[in-house]
Amino acid sequence: MRRYAWRQAAIAGLALLLMAAVVRTAWTGARTVMVDAQLKDAGRWLRGRVLVLDPGHGGDDPGAVVRGTLEKHLVLEIGLTLKRLLEEQGATVVMTRDEDVDLGGPIREELGRRVALVGQHGAHVYVSIHANKDGCNCWGAQTFYQKDGMPAGQELALAIQNRLRKLTPTTRVALPANYFVLRTSPVAAAMVEVGFLTNAHEQGQLKDPAYQRTLATAMALGLADFFRSQVPEGRAEGGIGR
Repeated sequence: MRRYAWRQAAIAGLALLLMAAVVRTAWTGARTVMVDAQLKDAGRWLRGRVLVLDPGHGGDDPGAVVRGTLEKHLVLEIGLTLKRLLEEQGATVVMTRDEDVDLGGPIREELGRRVALVGQHGAHVYVSIHANKDGCNCWGAQTFYQKDGMPAGQELALAIQNRLRKLTPTTRVALPANYFVLRTSPVAAAMVEVGFLTNAHEQGQLKDPAYQRTLATAMALGLADFFRSQVPEGRAEGGIGR
């Protein structure tokens, strides 16, 4: 019987692997259902809001380029996914670009045109989407707000980062920064760095449509959390000040 012991062990090991796969699939399915329910509930806070989404770079400006992957393409895909999710919940979304183009002119003028869409459309918030690049093999999505800027900008970044920490592996926290688009936005603004292209594993994740949707879902829920936090106490729903 001993000579068959290894077969029994192998069969037992395979059974454990299959059981783990079944449990993992069930857990993933349950989590998806839960997140979808949260997203549907978020509609009460997103409905009627106007948001400017700004996928960074575009056109002649590729952004970060790592192993043939261009930042401008990834952030556009994520931005368009986020747009769909927000619109499904009743929000109005203004994209600074919905294809591989820029807005023309020198860099500051081009960035200024992006931010100007806030005033042109009466937007409540501005969200810039980028992907990171570094030599430290760092990883993780991270949100930034304007240093010494309006408190609502920090609250927006914190709300988005909190959801990113819940739905993605990131352990990073929202931090202050000094970027032109954040500094000049007339409304609450945040910049989301969705991950590091220089980290091979994370680059693979960022190219996966399923993970892109996870990132977009986290941002959508974070935006809903922010809008909910801006509603005056005692009111179930309502607008926010600009």
